[in-house]
Amino acid sequence: MTTAEGLALARAKACLGCHQVDSKRVGPAFSAIAERRAEQEGAVAYLSHVIRKGGRGQWGAVPMPGQSVSEQDAQRLAQWIISLRKSP
Repeated sequence: MTTAEGLALARAKACLGCHQVDSKRVGPAFSAIAERRAEQEGAVAYLSHVIRKGGRGQWGAVPMPGQSVSEQDAQRLAQWIISLRKSP
């Protein structure tokens, strides 16, 4: 998935209401998520789960509610987020 396709999917699924690519909004920047998670085993599966089921306590007091996206779209979004990691 290209960066433009990932951004279009994030826009279509209303992710940008709480997240931005490179800056914090309500939730953390996607690039910050990528930096924290990219090297972890199972990062895409973990992020996909959090996208669909929600999460709390990883980035502060504001919880992320689960989102109504398909498993396939959650996987695609998670892969795109991980792809935003800047090379070390």
